[in-house]
Amino acid sequence: MPMDLEFVPPANLPAAPDLALAPTQALTGLPPEVPGVPAAEVPAVTPASGDDASADIPSFEGLVGRHPSILGVVEIIRRVAATDATVLISGESGTGKEVVAEAIHRLSARRQQRFVPVHCGAIPEDLLESEMFGHEKGAFTGAVSSRVGRFRIADGGSIFLDEIGEMSPKLQVKLLRVLEDGRFEPVGSVGTQQVDVRVIAASNRKLEEAVSAKLFREDLYYRLRVVPIEMPPLRRRREDIPLLVRHLIQQFHVQKKLPSCQVSDDALAVLTQYTWPGNVRELKNVLEQALVLGNGNGVIRPEDLPAHLTTTPSLDPLPSPVAPWEFGPQGIDFYRAMEMIEDRIIVQALRLSSGNKKEAARLLRVNRTTLLEKLKRKRQQDGLLGRLLNEGGGRFERMGLGGDAATAWT
Repeated sequence: MPMDLEFVPPANLPAAPDLALAPTQALTGLPPEVPGVPAAEVPAVTPASGDDASADIPSFEGLVGRHPSILGVVEIIRRVAATDATVLISGESGTGKEVVAEAIHRLSARRQQRFVPVHCGAIPEDLLESEMFGHEKGAFTGAVSSRVGRFRIADGGSIFLDEIGEMSPKLQVKLLRVLEDGRFEPVGSVGTQQVDVRVIAASNRKLEEAVSAKLFREDLYYRLRVVPIEMPPLRRRREDIPLLVRHLIQQFHVQKKLPSCQVSDDALAVLTQYTWPGNVRELKNVLEQALVLGNGNGVIRPEDLPAHLTTTPSLDPLPSPVAPWEFGPQGIDFYRAMEMIEDRIIVQALRLSSGNKKEAARLLRVNRTTLLEKLKRKRQQDGLLGRLLNEGGGRFERMGLGGDAATAWT
């Protein structure tokens, strides 16, 4: 029986952000309003219209879903929006970091001023300083006139520094000063300018690892990470995929005049089981392609979906410790791949040591405390090792460790 996705768009439906994500009506424990912002101006978590109340799509500032990880993000947004605290949003590409940054700005006292995004990884390193802080005429070859930088444009509002881990060490020093006292010098200028800007940064890299590798300044990291927000990957909240599917189809109908449709149970199963390395952004692209190129009978079926969704092997079963890596149509997430390799190496060491952490640390040539810290951190993640740690005995027996060994190292 296909899932009915027919809907009646609300008359006042706003333009949705580029990425759809998460929250729900059941936001128990959350404050009814943002301190310092009139209650009437704080958007509620609002379901979309529908004949069946169970089919409502919970949304909050462009976020869609019911998973606890997204509800946690909503709570942080509500709490931090009323302050000027610096926020560091981390998460894989396509999880909706900019959606969260825009939500914080819209709910803040700065909402009447500009929200200025800067995609640090997309701007050549030799131009990024000028882009952020501006330059004077003749400051460098090609500077035929003075230019105002993004920080000056954002004065009084918020600036969003995406992929901040790509910033050069020299520019990191200049940014640190802006965070400390709001002062900077445009390129080629001897005069100091001062701005009042709220900084929201984001990265798909693990900045703490970049700090350890001396690639990112530790003092800047802690200046940025006053309030951390971790965006969950889509594969960690699969139960939200049906909600996102319906929300995105509504969005395409309203914004791009694509027909409303249904999604067959088989197609929904494919969408739910796929690992989504590109997260919500990839889901959005897949659905739009299916709506545009489908057979036009009003139902999305598995054959309307890209072939790689059904041919890419799942990452859920226990893999071998070493597996070949293949680049799919979306490429490969380097940092996630490295995490998976590390997980598999640790699993192999624990298998060989029958779950003895001291012996496993010896095999890995690391201190036992280092291994314990890694296990503690990975328990909070959804990778191979995190799932093993959280699921316990059954998976360990399949690994050849057995229940007692599982107890010994969890």
